[in-house]
Amino acid sequence: MTIGLISAIAAVFYGSTVSILALTATFARRRTMRREARSTLAVLVPGRAVESQQVDGTAVSPSS
Repeated sequence: MTIGLISAIAAVFYGSTVSILALTATFARRRTMRREARSTLAVLVPGRAVESQQVDGTAVSPSS
C-alpha cells in the first residue's frame, strides 16, 4: 500500500467521524448525547473551545 492511499483512507475516516459527531451534536434528542458529541468534537477539531454549563443553564466561556 502506498502512503497516499493510507492517507486518503485516514482522511475519509476522520471526515466521516467528525461529520457524524456534528450531526449528533446538532440533532440528538437527549441533552447528554449532544453534550458528549460536542466535547468529542472539541477534542478532534483543533481551535474549537468547549463551553461549560452552569447549573442555571447559561453558557460560560472557558476563560471566565
